[in-house]
Amino acid sequence: MEYSSKDSIDIRMWEEGRYCPTPTIIEAASVLFNGHSVEDISRNDAHADNLILTEKAISEIIERSQKESLKSICFVTGVPGAGKTLVGLKIANTHRDVDNDLYSVFLSGNGPLVAVLIEALTRDKYAREKQNNQGVRKGEIQKDVKSFIQIIHHFRDECLKDPRPPVEHVTLFDEAQRAWNLDMTRNFMARKKQRPNFNISEPEYLISCMDRHQDWAVIVCLVGGGQEINTGEAGIGEWIESLNRSYPDWHVHISSRLTDEEYSAGGVLDKLNARKNVFYKDKLHWPFPCDLSVLKMFQHW
Repeated sequence: MEYSSKDSIDIRMWEEGRYCPTPTIIEAASVLFNGHSVEDISRNDAHADNLILTEKAISEIIERSQKESLKSICFVTGVPGAGKTLVGLKIANTHRDVDNDLYSVFLSGNGPLVAVLIEALTRDKYAREKQNNQGVRKGEIQKDVKSFIQIIHHFRDECLKDPRPPVEHVTLFDEAQRAWNLDMTRNFMARKKQRPNFNISEPEYLISCMDRHQDWAVIVCLVGGGQEINTGEAGIGEWIESLNRSYPDWHVHISSRLTDEEYSAGGVLDKLNARKNVFYKDKLHWPFPCDLSVLKMFQHW
């Protein structure tokens, strides 16, 4: 895999690089929740610049979709720990006003991660408010946090109960490659006695929920590379298959690296060749191709 266009790596520069760790996701989320930006969290180097550009690329897709009444899905790729989750949290946190058309939600199938994030953000915000002599209840803060960070199954279950469009116009799915395939989804629905005859995969159902909007909607799929797909997980290919089967009018924005073997999209991407409104973008991969300083920062992890 090629991360640099230069012929060789400066070994001395590599060895002398300073230890400068990326903040943990808990620390980063706390900073975001308290009104700061990605620039405040990231280091002032190519790592930070590229993370900001990826965030801006997604924001531009959202803004265009709203302005032109489009339905769009974008696939953001990156190595584990690169900052995809941080970008997703940033966008959801920025647009958590339920009365705003840009209202967004960050969804994850990782229950422990969601629980830890919600508790950490609640405690952090409560401590800050208490220090400032603000009379805010902890339960109120937690309700605010839960409005933009949710376990993906709660979002799905709410859409099953209510046939109307979800209040969110933008959904960000962390580790989207781990969404369930048809068999896993159908078996789960049967066990829960929700929909015993459920006959579509989780990716297709999640797209259908956002497609209920009459004006516009955006789905952001955050895709981790080099990770094993477990039994019952659909992989990124099922998102593509679902779009081709049922949603021909959606605009598809794809990281130019999704074709790499580590994302296990296989030949399914070839099926997009006959489809209109498909766009490949370098900036939807993090870190996208740039100079050696991006490669250099990997020594800090």
